[in-house]
Amino acid sequence: MVQFYFLSVLLNILIGVILITSDSSVNLSDDDFSLDEDLPKSKRAKLKKSFQNDSVFSNETFCLVSGVICALVGFVKLFFTFNSGKNIVFLGDFIPSIFGIVGGMTIALEYYSSSFEDSNLPDVFETILFNNKKYIGCVCIIAGILHFAIPSIILF
Repeated sequence: MVQFYFLSVLLNILIGVILITSDSSVNLSDDDFSLDEDLPKSKRAKLKKSFQNDSVFSNETFCLVSGVICALVGFVKLFFTFNSGKNIVFLGDFIPSIFGIVGGMTIALEYYSSSFEDSNLPDVFETILFNNKKYIGCVCIIAGILHFAIPSIILF
């Protein structure tokens, strides 16, 4: 189905960008904004704040909805192939769908753990998913681009 193929590619790339930009280890320092020394310190602080907060990728509602939709599309893509003509049902678009599910669930679980103080998520989520968001995001982007470039390969 072409619709799920398009959604899978688009959402894998979008989720990858969200995971990379929401990584807490990526911090902007004052040295990043010291290229123009004539710029006053207050202007540099405002510029730094605008880079950190004025992004659609920092909107929690947008990220949560994108993550849930990506996980659902990834689950559906496990069972549908894109025009491959082969009778291999399960391996149709395996890698993009798996990383769509993993990326979407990472965002959804992170939202859940940050929203509720008494969230009892296992430490496995913290060590595997939340600490490696940047890497999961990179793999989601690569899977989305490869899935777009070569849609008829069995695993992509």
